[in-house]
Amino acid sequence: MKAFACLACVLLLAATSPAAAAGAEEPGRYVVHWFNGDGAEVSFDGEYKGTIAGTELAVAANPPAREYTVRKGDRPVYTGFIDRTPAAGETVHLFPQRYQVEQPAPGAEVNETGWYRIYRNDGEGIYFDDTFVGVVESGVLRVAVDTTLPPPQEFVCRGEDGWTMSRHHLPPLPPPGGTVHVYTSVQSAPHASVQVTPGTSSLPTEAAPTPLPGPGTAGAIAGLLIAAGRLRKR
Repeated sequence: MKAFACLACVLLLAATSPAAAAGAEEPGRYVVHWFNGDGAEVSFDGEYKGTIAGTELAVAANPPAREYTVRKGDRPVYTGFIDRTPAAGETVHLFPQRYQVEQPAPGAEVNETGWYRIYRNDGEGIYFDDTFVGVVESGVLRVAVDTTLPPPQEFVCRGEDGWTMSRHHLPPLPPPGGTVHVYTSVQSAPHASVQVTPGTSSLPTEAAPTPLPGPGTAGAIAGLLIAAGRLRKR
């Protein structure tokens, strides 16, 4: 009799548990944090995913992505690189930083050349250690550097009239064949650009009610309870 009662309890718990209701683990997600105002559009590996609202945007990690881009209108204002794919139920938080290192693509031909990409206002002239290296167009200037030589220490941004707009330290040299993306106007996070939160919920959606046991399960449990009652009468 005790065995029947225990079996009925086990079946009841299994039928009503969240795991049985879910049927599978929730997928992982990315959360892009952006502190420069709402309305910026976000794409992952070139595919549009949504618009920043309340300083963040949640994106399902299916499929996993290599990079994400934040745009204002048609102009990219930030590119972040992702080296961590969330597991089921995990959240990977992506925060803007002053610079991001882009490794060369797998299989790409690599030599001693690397690049800085400087994101500034159109028309500004950029100088590396007082050497003119180019003018910003469409919000960005790409500068090639020899990664075997001593690195430049700073870059200066000058307006079209020749006046110095700002002066900045350059981050370390890019890896051979890679690129360092340099930003001077993003509000960066005071910690690592990637953080992981285990066991978080999936993308914000209306919570589905937990289903009750189906007719077949309920009938089986009821039959076991009736059988247990008859044995106890004997």
